Amino acid sequence: MVQTIKVKFCGFGENFTVDAFPFKELLSSKYDLQISDNPDYVFYTPVDSEHHNYDCIRIFMTGENLIPNFNYCDYAIGFSTLSFDDRYIRLPLWAYSKGIAKRAEERPNMFSKQDALNRLFCATVISNATQTDGMREKMFETLSTYKPVASGGKWRNSVGGPVPDKLKFQSGYKFCLCAENTYAPGYTTEKLLEAFASGCIPIYYGDPLAIQDFNPKAFVNMHDYPNTDALMARVKEIDTNNELYWSMMQEPTFLSGTMDKYSDEKIFAFFDHIFSQPLDRAKRRFYFKPYQDFDYRNFKLRDIKLILKYFLLKSFKKK
Repeated sequence: MVQTIKVKFCGFGENFTVDAFPFKELLSSKYDLQISDNPDYVFYTPVDSEHHNYDCIRIFMTGENLIPNFNYCDYAIGFSTLSFDDRYIRLPLWAYSKGIAKRAEERPNMFSKQDALNRLFCATVISNATQTDGMREKMFETLSTYKPVASGGKWRNSVGGPVPDKLKFQSGYKFCLCAENTYAPGYTTEKLLEAFASGCIPIYYGDPLAIQDFNPKAFVNMHDYPNTDALMARVKEIDTNNELYWSMMQEPTFLSGTMDKYSDEKIFAFFDHIFSQPLDRAKRRFYFKPYQDFDYRNFKLRDIKLILKYFLLKSFKKK
């Protein structure tokens, strides 16, 4: 029998529906998620303060380089390599894309040797160039002194406009510059995975722990080099040595056991453990009345309005 679960999504965007929830299909065999204004569970991203309005079980989710505050959430899904009893599961953003991961595994068989070698030099797809630590742009500029890097995103576009199909675009190039916005242990988004799925050799910067999931012999990792000039020298060596390039293309994408770490079974077990408990027992955060998870120095007017609304509603309910 399918159990109905009353949920609310906060910080996912105005038009977000339960059908867009990435785990809906996985959970559907046992749970029917129904959006409610009186939820038992709130899934939230920390882009606003709407989740402050719901004193129920809170589940933190993020696609950004953010660490959950377990004083304010009961459970969390994130990038960081944390271990916190039953309250946390690490699920990097790339692991949400099982179909693309399957395609990335096929990289060694995606091209013949000659077709792989006959491609152009390097591609990248960058749209955000403001909220970064600057390394991505520096890598782009250094590589471009060797050969032109085709830019298919909004940033420094050189192909006549943003490309409609990122994977198809990147597949026409031997290398793909795929760098995260920032350096942070555990923070691996979709960029590295999509480079592999395009059949390229990734030139990567970001998560220094990415080598715990992805085969370090299969890509060029900025963390292995003291500066971008040394990185470029290595890329040039691979680009001009056909046998070296082809040997890297034949390396497996993932380390053994990687996909098991992020299996559907483990994700389902995490949620099932939460939903199968009585609500009072599922709560994990410690709360006492004077405590508030607010940074008063960084209040925005929107936040103040939401907080006032929350306490006004609570006072009316008591009456």
